[in-house]
Amino acid sequence: MKKLLLLSIVIILTSCDYFYVEKKKPKYANFKKNKIEFRENTIMLTHAYNHTTSDEFRNLLDSLDIEDKFKKVALLELEKIEKKKVDFKLFVDERNAENYIFIYACDFYQLDEHRAAVVVNDMSNKLKDESNIQEVRYQRIHGRFFFTPDSKIVKLKYLKSHKKNRKYQAEYIVASKSGGMGLLISNIENIDFERSIKRLAVK
Repeated sequence: MKKLLLLSIVIILTSCDYFYVEKKKPKYANFKKNKIEFRENTIMLTHAYNHTTSDEFRNLLDSLDIEDKFKKVALLELEKIEKKKVDFKLFVDERNAENYIFIYACDFYQLDEHRAAVVVNDMSNKLKDESNIQEVRYQRIHGRFFFTPDSKIVKLKYLKSHKKNRKYQAEYIVASKSGGMGLLISNIENIDFERSIKRLAVK
């Protein structure tokens, strides 16, 4: 009788998911795909990142209770992209507008190790000039060149700071069959989306 009672309890508990084991979340559970129309590629961004317009971005920056210096830097970066007069997309973290990504069309580079070094040096020099105007200190973390199955990518990463405030910035130049693409990622959490960038040019 006792054995029968114990068996009945086990069956009831099992049917109620008492012994439920949480399934392992998919590798990209907290990511979503945002279609980049002008290059017909996709990039994996966290759920909080949403596509926005330049005007909406300016309004978001105005509403932030952050140091004016970083607001100014963000606006200068937006103006720099707009002055290129190329197609671009802007994604902003809805949790914090200090985290944003510019994705834009750029010149196509026939990249090899030598050419990549030239591009990194050029990007680095331009950033030094801009830092003087912005009055923000840029400390280079690394610059490197890597491949994916159908693209070649240059990456330049910096820690930018003013007084005690710090942010991370990563800039990528991607050369693929679909053309040239640039990405500027500014983030307070040191997330540079490198794994996503490696997948960017994959059809």
